[in-house]
Formats: sequence, structure tokens, C-alpha cells
Amino acid sequence: MNYINLSSIHRLYSFPDYWSMKEAKPKIRRVIMAKDFREVKEIEAKHYVQKYGDYAFRNYLREDKKDLKESGLQSLITALQALYKLNGYPAKYIIIEGRY
Repeated sequence: MNYINLSSIHRLYSFPDYWSMKEAKPKIRRVIMAKDFREVKEIEAKHYVQKYGDYAFRNYLREDKKDLKESGLQSLITALQALYKLNGYPAKYIIIEGRY
């Protein structure tokens, strides 16, 4: 199971369908959110992605701090695009794990 570190305390996992997400859920230690990606709202996304200042969010496709994103949801989409490169399948369902 591949993942992307969204921040120092959150990881993002993606799944192509509901059943694969449901199967993986017990294997993930601390599930904070598990849902269809299309249902994720901006207010939720900005709590989990890495922030730079008050109004900039990380672009997970780039390692440097260039091309920052204006919204948490846009930042989460770049993390899903990076996961697509690792997994090779589209992300329809996501799990965010907390590592406290």
C-alpha cells in the first residue's frame, strides 16, 4: 500500500474502489477520514495538507516551494496525482491516517 506524507502527522492513501478501501481500513492504525474523494470539502482538506503561511499550500508534485497552491483541495489533488504515479490507478476513495 503506497502513501504520501501530507504533513509530519498525516498520511494519504488512495484506492480505486470502495471495497479495496474497506479492506485496507483495518490495516491502517489511526484512520482520521475515509471517504469518496469527490465528497471532500475545502475545509477538511486544508487541515491535513502542509501549509506555508496563511494562504499557501504545498504542491506535492514538486519538492521545492515553487508553484504553491491557493487552496487545500488543490494541494490534496496534487498529492493524489503523485500517488497515481506510484500506484498506477485513479484515486476514487481516500484514507487519511493520523500519526500522533
